[in-house]
Amino acid sequence: MKMEWLVDHNQVVSIAVQIVTALVWIIYLQLLLQNFRRERRSKLLLTRVAGGHERGHLMLGNMGAEPIFVKALLADLVIDGKTYHSIASDSGGFAPFAESSPNESIKGPLKTAAYRDLGRISDLVDVALEFSDLPEDAKRVETVIFTVLAEGSRDNILTAGRLCFDVYHAGEHQRFLPQTSSTVQLRSFRKRRELAARLKEMLEQEARAFLTSEDGQRRERGAELQQLRRRQRQSEKERQADAPHEAAE
Repeated sequence: MKMEWLVDHNQVVSIAVQIVTALVWIIYLQLLLQNFRRERRSKLLLTRVAGGHERGHLMLGNMGAEPIFVKALLADLVIDGKTYHSIASDSGGFAPFAESSPNESIKGPLKTAAYRDLGRISDLVDVALEFSDLPEDAKRVETVIFTVLAEGSRDNILTAGRLCFDVYHAGEHQRFLPQTSSTVQLRSFRKRRELAARLKEMLEQEARAFLTSEDGQRRERGAELQQLRRRQRQSEKERQADAPHEAAE
């Protein structure tokens, strides 16, 4: 009976087998796609090292499968219950060290499984306070939210990681305690668009601050060739003066 039923309904059985096979392949391809996207997905880790006091540092690690280029470190300051947007690196992108050099910059490429010291948390907060537009009656920093922005190596899609710290005051000393044990990954389209708008706003603020001089006169576009050539000649003389010292060493 079973063989006769299969023979009589061979077309139905064949269609059912094809449907089941197609479903298996769809599930298999879906798993492959998810695994591929998971491997390419960026993952930025922010963590506190060397303790939570003023000497504690903020560390950035790239735990994604591809290299990234770090673009900026933003800071949101919660002061007296209000949030103020700022940036935790200066306009050149350097960490707030006494004498910053390019290899100490917050900006720059970061390989997979590599890390970078972004500087002391207290120094980063000081830089954020300097670049923020605070009212004169502002008193205490309650929370600081650090957001690191980066781009992937294959495309220009912005990726970000965020870590929040509660700030506690004890006299002249401060302690920075993270609100969560892990970094929040910001991958949604809406978040990336908001952060891209903040980057653009930062550049516009820098341009406005430079173009409007202290004497109230607007800066003119362009540089005089005589000044550029004079600077080039001075740089060449400095290199020639340093050459004998380097050869002697």
